[in-house]
Amino acid sequence: MNAPLLDFPEHVEQTESIRQQQLLPLAFDPNEETDKLAWTVRDVIEEMEFLIDLRATMAPGEFQEGVREQARRLFK
Repeated sequence: MNAPLLDFPEHVEQTESIRQQQLLPLAFDPNEETDKLAWTVRDVIEEMEFLIDLRATMAPGEFQEGVREQARRLFK
């Protein structure tokens, strides 16, 4: 039961490759739901940029409704 204790640098050296392998699937887990959300966010950003560009020619209520519509898309 009296196993020698490793110092921290030795412990890290022995375990870091295992830790990195365990993190890899989490960092690059292909997930259809995540991909769908990413596309929705990109599309909403484009729509918001379009609304901002046209804001000067829009009625205030029309602009606000456009922003609300994009927010609803994100929160679905």
